[in-house]
Amino acid sequence: MYRSFGPSPAQLTIVVVCVVSVYFLIGFYGKSLDSYRISQRADQVRREVADLEARNKALQEKVAYYATDGYVETAARDKLNLVKPGDYSLVVLPEKQEVAWVEALPTGAARQGSLTELGHFDDWLALFFGRPSR
Repeated sequence: MYRSFGPSPAQLTIVVVCVVSVYFLIGFYGKSLDSYRISQRADQVRREVADLEARNKALQEKVAYYATDGYVETAARDKLNLVKPGDYSLVVLPEKQEVAWVEALPTGAARQGSLTELGHFDDWLALFFGRPSR
């Protein structure tokens, strides 16, 4: 009797079927992943389109408002300071003029006191200009 060494035809068939099955599973997983990504991107694009449509509608409403006679008259009065014949233009001035100002510089002893607040200012003066006579 001859004894065959190696896999039997049934075992080879099972191995081939397993390899082909794994190949198809990997391909199916890849296609499923691609499909998921495409659906996610499609949802994102739908949201962007909806946002753009809403923005477009708001802009169209603004354009329609800006084209009305009421807005043109209001803009002419407010921004261009135009008046209708017979009307008077009124300019309201602020109650108090806000002006920037600086307090007077300190004199004498007050000035020396403020210089000592600066730290080593006296030392720098002495280094560059000599000791001041007191």
